This record gives sequence, structure tokens and C-alpha cells, in this order.
Amino acid sequence: MTQGIPTIVGHRGARGEAPENTLAGFQVALEAGVREVELDVRLSRDGHLIVVHDQHVTRTTGERGKAHHYTLAQLGVLDARHNTPGWHSPVCIPSLREVVALCGPDMRFQFEVKGTESTLLHRLAHQLVALIDELGLHDRVVVTSKHTGFLRMLGNMTPRVERGYVVEYRYQQPTRRAAGLGCAWVMPRHSLVTPALMRRARRRGLKVSTWTVNDLMEAERLAGLGVDGIITDFPTSFIAHFNKRRANRD
Repeated sequence: MTQGIPTIVGHRGARGEAPENTLAGFQVALEAGVREVELDVRLSRDGHLIVVHDQHVTRTTGERGKAHHYTLAQLGVLDARHNTPGWHSPVCIPSLREVVALCGPDMRFQFEVKGTESTLLHRLAHQLVALIDELGLHDRVVVTSKHTGFLRMLGNMTPRVERGYVVEYRYQQPTRRAAGLGCAWVMPRHSLVTPALMRRARRRGLKVSTWTVNDLMEAERLAGLGVDGIITDFPTSFIAHFNKRRANRD
């Protein structure tokens, strides 16, 4: 967040502009001037960290089966533009390592960990911590999840990686639970963000990044409340809007 203007975070790269969670989508985000992206992390069958949202590959590739049942090599030959009509060339499901390499040393990341199976999550946590350590990403990453058990486990593994609690419903007690888990961030659905939630977040020392915001009037409301990040499918137009607002103010 800079001078009262929240960070614009590219959702799954630039989901509304290019195939989601693909190298092509992250390239679009880069070219738009995005400095932070949100993406989804799972494990492949052969134990690689992969970037894909759904448990199954059907929606994005048109193929059948769970992502976890494919090897990294098999995912690399699937075409993940099935739900992006008109995209000009094939794109695959990438590894997390490939995405980080493409985005370069100045990009910040929100790695949202998917899944509920404890054995898989434990393996994923170890792999993720190892990758963050190897690539020196500690200052550029927040690892997020809806799964409180995973967040607790990750916190026990390493104090060096910031964590964020992803919240869809008010009954989940967003700020109280995030603080109780030792998270630095709370990630609420945008409709949950109110002046009261922001007061509770600040009182508990939490930063707030909200999803998924595709309306500029809603983005202005959230900016006025002081959120730290706005996650959007359309980072190109959102960055242009807030850059224009910054220029007019200066």
C-alpha cells in the first residue's frame, strides 16, 4: 500500500485478461505493472508444487481427473485455456518454480494453498517452505489458506513466512481467528470488509487484502476504508485507474 492507495494484486495472474494461473497470465500482469500476484498452489502426483485453482483440471483444460493425479510433465502438455475463449495459443499448468522465475525479483506473491487432505497438506507445506528458503522469498511472500490446520502447521514449521487467513463468511470470525492463528494478514471476501472489520483488523495488528474485486466503485470504497491490497481479475484497468487518481492528487 502506497500513500493511501492499496496494492493492486493480480488474481491468478490476470484472470479476466488471460488464462488463469498460467505463464501467459502472469506475463500479462507483469506488463500491466502489477507488483503483486495471487495464485493457487497444489501438489502434482510426482510431488512438484503446481499452480492451479481447482481440484480437478476440467474447467481450465477440458480434460478429466484431479490435478494431483497428473505428473508435472503431464500437466505441461495440457492446454489450460479451455475457459478463456479466443486466447491465441496453448498454455499449460505451470510449476510454482516456473511462475516465480518468470515474475522476477521485484514481484510479491500471495500463495494460496488449496486442499483439505492432511497428508497432502503436510507434504505441500514442507515443499513450499523448502522452495521459499531456496529462492529467498521470505520478504516477498504471504502464504494464505482457508484451512486453519494448515496455517497452524505452517506457523509451527517456520516463523519466517507470513501467513494469511482466507475468509468467505462472516461467521468465520475473520480477524479474531487470523490473530489467534498468528497470521499477519486477513484475506476477506470484499463484501465482508466494513469499517468495523477494518477497526478490528488494525487493533489486532493485521493487514487486509480483499478478493475478488472487479468493480471500480467497489475498489474505491475499499480504498477509502484503508485496505492494504485489492485482488482483481482486471489488474490492467485497475492499475490505470489508481495511477490516474494518484497523478490527479499529486
